[in-house]
Amino acid sequence: MDTFNTPLNNHNGVVAVVNNAKAAKANAIFAQVRRRGDAWYLNSLEPPPDFTPIAAGFDPLQDLINEAHANDIEVHAFVIIGAVWNKNPTFAPSATLGPPTNPNHVFNLHGGYDPATKKIVPGPNNWLTRTLLPDSSASGIGFQGHRFGSDFWIDLGHPDAAAYTVEVLMHLARKYNIDGVHLDRIRYPELSVAGQTPSSGTSIGYNDTSVARFNTHYGRTGTPAQNDPQWNQWRRDQVTNFVRRLYLNAIAIKPQLKLSGAFIAFGGGPATEAGWNSAEAYWRVYQDWRACTEEGITDIAMPMNYKREHTASNVPQYDTWNEWLQNHQYNRAGVIGQGAFLNSVEGTLRQTRRALAPSSTGRSGIGVIYFSMATSNVAVPANPFSIPPGQNTPARPFAEFAFGLTTGRSVSGATLYEDPATNPTAIFSEAATIPVLPWKSVPTVGHIMGCAKRADDTPLDTANVTIENLDTHATRNTATDGGGFFGGVDLAPGQYLVKAVLGTDTLYSCVTEVTPGVVTTADAKPETTAPVTTAILNPPTPNGANDWYTNDVAISLDGADSCTGVASTEYSTDGGVTWQPYAGSFAMRREAANTILYRSTDRAGNVETAGSLTVKIDKTAPTIQLTATPSIIRGNNGKPVTVTLSGNGADATSGLAGVSYVVTDEYGTPLSIAARALNGQSAAWTETLVVEARRNGHDKDGRLYRVTATITDLAGLTAIATADIRVTHDQRDK
Repeated sequence: MDTFNTPLNNHNGVVAVVNNAKAAKANAIFAQVRRRGDAWYLNSLEPPPDFTPIAAGFDPLQDLINEAHANDIEVHAFVIIGAVWNKNPTFAPSATLGPPTNPNHVFNLHGGYDPATKKIVPGPNNWLTRTLLPDSSASGIGFQGHRFGSDFWIDLGHPDAAAYTVEVLMHLARKYNIDGVHLDRIRYPELSVAGQTPSSGTSIGYNDTSVARFNTHYGRTGTPAQNDPQWNQWRRDQVTNFVRRLYLNAIAIKPQLKLSGAFIAFGGGPATEAGWNSAEAYWRVYQDWRACTEEGITDIAMPMNYKREHTASNVPQYDTWNEWLQNHQYNRAGVIGQGAFLNSVEGTLRQTRRALAPSSTGRSGIGVIYFSMATSNVAVPANPFSIPPGQNTPARPFAEFAFGLTTGRSVSGATLYEDPATNPTAIFSEAATIPVLPWKSVPTVGHIMGCAKRADDTPLDTANVTIENLDTHATRNTATDGGGFFGGVDLAPGQYLVKAVLGTDTLYSCVTEVTPGVVTTADAKPETTAPVTTAILNPPTPNGANDWYTNDVAISLDGADSCTGVASTEYSTDGGVTWQPYAGSFAMRREAANTILYRSTDRAGNVETAGSLTVKIDKTAPTIQLTATPSIIRGNNGKPVTVTLSGNGADATSGLAGVSYVVTDEYGTPLSIAARALNGQSAAWTETLVVEARRNGHDKDGRLYRVTATITDLAGLTAIATADIRVTHDQRDK
């Protein structure tokens, strides 16, 4: 229902609307609550409609929600996006003329008419779209190319216009328990000029800010031609970007909210996939709603398939659009927008049955939506579908339309709107149930949204964005809008990383988790913090002396990064000459004072300053030789004899620490040699020991002195050598 023609400014009007819906056994009301930058609800960022008496304190939308929900009928907020004003601003404000009365109306603030210059106010704060064609009453172009018919339109290529409109609708969604948001005029305006073709394009979208953004992005100057392929796609992208931004923000706060669009279906529908590029939605008003549905940023596509059933040439047009929609719902849904305001009740019923029937491939939409409640049917002279055919059927009240849908007859039952022999059951003999949308009721995928902004908070405009699943490495490619917003829908659960690139700027999100049915925010920003790597040893502490290990050591590296995560970890055992990728714990076996360098790199390319770890390993005991001179003492005179002990030792790894002695005399005389400190990898030394040249007479093999030397290296490893000194029995060796 449109609020231009159906009153909704008091409770009685609301009740009448709900009663009409009940009579038609409808499951939803699509109520126009934003007409031209205004609001038919109290809690709004925009002013109420001019010259429309709404009782103080009465909230039309809230009252409609209360009444409709009490009757199990959904309420979808039907909002006009592009057209923001529809009166001639050169006159004083009135019901039919003049600028908006509220100075804060979007037209006054961001378009505005200057009575002194008699022009629309120019400059970067002007959000209006325009054509470069000359003003002409014949084409309906006026106000220096800013007015089309009666309407002024904002240009979604102006980042501030897009952001403002999204926020208006988000405020609506936050404050009201609506079931859906229905977008209309989500496109550029159509021009009524001759000679427009898919190859010629159209002269629209020339907002100065949008053109400047286009030139900056492509490194160009001047004004793009209306059929420039890049300019064509640019304009389509501005519309799609808006829909994506709104969709993700809306379902982030209300996952069950349904976003639908009243999409363009001028002429006939495409017969082939390539034929879409020749559809007027695509090339004339730059609304690529097929792409929006395929991407999944629209829950329900509702093309305005407004065709006259009683006009023979319109019938195949209607049917081709019906076929196209049903076969191009992708993972979303389609509902045919039915032009009841162009048809008799009989004609609408015929079209409705075809809309609800499966396509040639067996696919079906989920319903029909009728425009409008104010004009549910029209008079048709010599109506070919009247019963009997050829009668002049009048315009009938809404009740007749509702009875036609629910009974196939008039209210009185005297007039047949359908042949009961052919259609014994009325289309909506039972109340329409609210369809279940599986991607909302049982979600299996999630979504990501965010903004890409530099350190100074300026956005990356039209940056290339890659959304990567870190588990599978599957990627989704998209781009930012003029405010830096980006998003991806229907992503498999898992961990994701976002990368945004524009010129020399490369921004990253932190690693984020996507869960089914949830919109995850992952803003992209400069990421300059390097990861930190920790080295872990096993055994954790040396088992030898002086921090030396005497066995192999296992080394584990643990890289950590609090944002983008670690991309790789590597280590070097040759002072950084070569680096090895770390693939898990590795053993250090080399006997030496080993220096291990290690570092990690995060997914943003930040490389950590290498950490250093020294692991000292010595698994080989030192060597020692010891000799005594003299080692044989002859005689038994009891005199002291000085013996020289000569020793040498070596340790190639940790180096020598010292040597200690144990001296034994088989006769029990206590003797000792002081321990000696050593250093270096080899050493030679001498000691002296005074022994007694005496033996017992019965000691036939002589008196034995034994010197045991224990050499120790710095790792605590030891080796032993002995030297014997013998006092023989007599002068001869026995």
